[in-house]
Amino acid sequence: MDNIWDEFHHYCDIYPCDDYKQGVDIHYPFLMLDKGHHGVYVMRNMDYQIIKIGCTQCLRTRFQTMYKHVRNTTNDRIRHYVKTEGPIRVWVYDVHTYDEEILGHTVQFTPIHSLEKHIIQAYKDKVGELPLLNVVRR
Repeated sequence: MDNIWDEFHHYCDIYPCDDYKQGVDIHYPFLMLDKGHHGVYVMRNMDYQIIKIGCTQCLRTRFQTMYKHVRNTTNDRIRHYVKTEGPIRVWVYDVHTYDEEILGHTVQFTPIHSLEKHIIQAYKDKVGELPLLNVVRR
């Protein structure tokens, strides 16, 4: 399982910031991906411990909009962690979207949910528990 992390790339850092209502901002050390990039992401604390594994159909929207501005249980939990424990580094694995013709229609799909499930299970098998900020196992 350790080698799987070599395939992930550092995407952004989430850090405390009073400039925004929700109290966090995001820094992109390289570049912010265009909309439509599906992926699996791993959040690590500054000691590089994995604290969350997730997936999204748009990496840009997940971080730039959802985790930065939108209030819900998961986003609030992550922001609380950032404000009380310190910055989070986010690593992503960009997953391709596939086209397939079904019933005469071209349908797009991505295996992100299945991939996330396998990565979380492999993590749990190795460590014995879910990452700190993963509350529910899918």
